[in-house]
Amino acid sequence: MKTKPFIVAGVVVTLILAGFVSLFASTSPDGLESVLLTGCDTADGEITGGDCVLEAAGEHEIGGVFADYGMSFLDNEILGASLAGILGVLLTLAVATGFFRLLARGKRPEPSGNETA
Repeated sequence: MKTKPFIVAGVVVTLILAGFVSLFASTSPDGLESVLLTGCDTADGEITGGDCVLEAAGEHEIGGVFADYGMSFLDNEILGASLAGILGVLLTLAVATGFFRLLARGKRPEPSGNETA
């Protein structure tokens, strides 16, 4: 199997999953948020009482572009979630590609001088 078509197919599948299939993900709290909510009384997603770690937490002082798995500057929630997934994959791919290129640059073998042209 050739490497380039395999990688391109993998990136395309990942972009489809991140941009479209992720819209069908559960809206329930993730694992970390569930643990932090242990001991809290909640109603409609808001803490109404109890004693838990998340009760002491405040809102983020500095909003992120990808906050809450969406795009903070878009009003359309579906478009924001799709765009956040796609841009997240592309950003991760760019950082990983740059890192591995830097890593590979340092591992090139030195010419021994015994080769004939």
